[in-house]
Amino acid sequence: MRRVPFLQRHVTVLGARFPMAPMLLAGTTLVATVLGVAGARNGIGSLLALGLLQPGAVLSGQVWRLVTWTFFEPSPLGLIFAVLSLLFFGRDLASSWGPERFLLRCLGLVVSTGLVTCLIAQFLWTSLGAGSWFSAWPLVEGLILAWATQFPGSQVLVYFVLPVAGRRLVILTIAGTLLFAALGGIGVFLPNLVAIALTMAWLHGVTPRGLWLRLRARSVRFTPRRPTHLRPVERPEEPPRWLH
Repeated sequence: MRRVPFLQRHVTVLGARFPMAPMLLAGTTLVATVLGVAGARNGIGSLLALGLLQPGAVLSGQVWRLVTWTFFEPSPLGLIFAVLSLLFFGRDLASSWGPERFLLRCLGLVVSTGLVTCLIAQFLWTSLGAGSWFSAWPLVEGLILAWATQFPGSQVLVYFVLPVAGRRLVILTIAGTLLFAALGGIGVFLPNLVAIALTMAWLHGVTPRGLWLRLRARSVRFTPRRPTHLRPVERPEEPPRWLH
């Protein structure tokens, strides 16, 4: 993948160095939330209204909503933890994957989560067709799952108290999302559940490319092909090696 010089830079914040890629995500989330959510609460809601994930609007052609909905976080506490999570989890993942691949994977998760959510709301759960979503946490939860799988030996302090790492962090993230969905409503947390499902599928290789490679490998394994570059060679008759 071609490297972008701008993304190779690092930024120091409060004495800690962060790659430019997670800084862009965290900074955009912070600025968009302040301008969009705070503006909507003070009577200026045009920016937020244009960025919401709305199934009807997306399917009618407003495809930019598949990206913009992740940059708004309505809860002040949720915004703080979302920005910190994007920085700290994104720092390790961007260093491991590379900043370009990191941003592409984040974009792919956000767009695919938004699209699947819209399709479910429009065709399967029609009562949600007129709803709208905006939150940074579906992306954050996907990054947490990827980080826990990529760095199973590294620990993170949940709420700055409980040290959790690896598989336990994956279980805690999924269980916490299911608990919030049970208390707040599955429809409200539908993008979170979709993002978790898509991330787990990707981590286990259940992707269109992965499925194609698996099917191809099985077909090659169970249907051996006759080599086309080989030809039988007729051996000349040999005289008898002994006489009676």
